[in-house]
Amino acid sequence: KKVFMEPNRLRDFLNAILRRPAGDQIEEIEFLSQDLVPNVGQGKRGMFDIKCKDQAGNRFIIEMQNENKAYFLNRVQFYGMHTYVSQLEISKLHTELLPVVVIVVIKEILFPDEEIECINYHQTVERKTNKHHLNALSYVFVELKKFKKTAKELKSIEDYWLYFLTHSPEITSPPASLHDKWVLDAYDTITQFNWNSDEYDAYIRARLSLEAEDVALSEAEIKGREEGEARGKAKGESKKAIEIAKKMLAKYSSLEEIYKNLDDRELFFDKKGKPNSLRVNLDRPVTKEESAKYL
Repeated sequence: KKVFMEPNRLRDFLNAILRRPAGDQIEEIEFLSQDLVPNVGQGKRGMFDIKCKDQAGNRFIIEMQNENKAYFLNRVQFYGMHTYVSQLEISKLHTELLPVVVIVVIKEILFPDEEIECINYHQTVERKTNKHHLNALSYVFVELKKFKKTAKELKSIEDYWLYFLTHSPEITSPPASLHDKWVLDAYDTITQFNWNSDEYDAYIRARLSLEAEDVALSEAEIKGREEGEARGKAKGESKKAIEIAKKMLAKYSSLEEIYKNLDDRELFFDKKGKPNSLRVNLDRPVTKEESAKYL
């Protein structure tokens, strides 16, 4: 999110993965408020919504998602539909509704069919003619695990963005052949050493909060509901993890305080005296993948 909150980088990325040709490229971007998003009890909805205008004067809305959770495809479609119908609260007239493009960038493979490429595009078409008439909603999925090119094989800006998203957690410098200003800028942005103290403190607190949220929404817990006896155990572990994370964030007001009190047995150790998952996570280095996800 920290990478794509900068409009020029985001515009460069969108034009690349949407494969928009010269004369049809996105030239204006406006970040939209998510205040109208309904609270469905599932945590954060995604990255952000953007209102775009291309060089031909067409306007549309893009919603970006990057988290794979249970029933993910159902959620993606729900959020796309909600983004579309929520426009009525602003424009009032159906004639003023803008098309919505939902973009999903995800590490896993969603569509195992070998014919479906790394970037795949989904629209509603008429079955016999295969023509596209209903343009209110469309979906673009970027399945990073399908991207296999090496640094020497990169040619297009699309390639460089996909390589960045796939390899940024482990590489220390961009490919030597990269000359696109905005992809280079993205590499600089995710470098942890460029964070100020407030950003780093916010990252730690966000990571801990989201880890607690992930436990609560984990597929282990959902599967536990369906398997009877396992339900109680999974739910109990989730509740305990959330309670510990909340206690820590309430007890210590800054990152400095947290690290000074890592011997707090109530928060960071289990009943057997072994470090719990929060302590283990605080001890390990912050990865670039995590920095890209939480900031």
